[in-house]
Amino acid sequence: MQVNYLDLLFTRVFNGNTEIPQDRIYFHIENNVIGTSGNFVSLTGLPKTCKTTFLTAIIASGLIGKPIFNFQLKLYPEIKKTKIGWFDTEQGGYDFSRSINRIKNFTGLNNEIFDNLDCFLVNSDSAKDIISLIEAYLISQPRAAILVIDGILDLIENFNDETQSKLLTRRLKKLAKDYNILIITVLHLGKKDLSSIGHIGSASDRYAQSTLMIEKTKNNSYVCSGKYLRSAAGFTPIEIYYNQNTGNFTQSFI
Repeated sequence: MQVNYLDLLFTRVFNGNTEIPQDRIYFHIENNVIGTSGNFVSLTGLPKTCKTTFLTAIIASGLIGKPIFNFQLKLYPEIKKTKIGWFDTEQGGYDFSRSINRIKNFTGLNNEIFDNLDCFLVNSDSAKDIISLIEAYLISQPRAAILVIDGILDLIENFNDETQSKLLTRRLKKLAKDYNILIITVLHLGKKDLSSIGHIGSASDRYAQSTLMIEKTKNNSYVCSGKYLRSAAGFTPIEIYYNQNTGNFTQSFI
């Protein structure tokens, strides 16, 4: 079907009479806006730098409605946006179960977490099938507010293909807009220059509302800082370490 670009043009007009939509702030750190509806946020870091640990803290904060390590996800029961959907593309069943148990530890809850958390292990599925499964979930779950994808590299066949990378990031933004959700992705950094890996990394940095960087320190702690923030000036880096006495991660305060 031929597109009438003149008609389409008028749907894109933005002027003094345009009704500005009220974005839902789904994710903030301290008083800084990190992620809003219709956007996606990227967590980046080298392998084995506790990206998933930070991710579980972020998810847990949304389930209990309280900050964890200064992270705060906000759900909106008044508009029936109360679900977090988590798709893990990397971990096996044993490690995924451990990550889910960490959420239970952070929240102090047991299986009640599943009232508002849907978890899917898709590490054996193809890139095309994972995207189709994600879309099927969003269609079937109108209460979805947050979509978590750990990790985004498995949604693309070639992360060094510029066209594929742009198409994927644009598709994520379209899903976020169409379903009025925030998408949180996890992406590895390249070991040589600590840049987001491949063309998918460059495209993600460009399109993401916020890119957060996670690093391991010489003292075996882990720090999350703002690498690129479109809607915030910046925030104090968040440092955590594994507490041998409690068997849990604890925040460091300098």
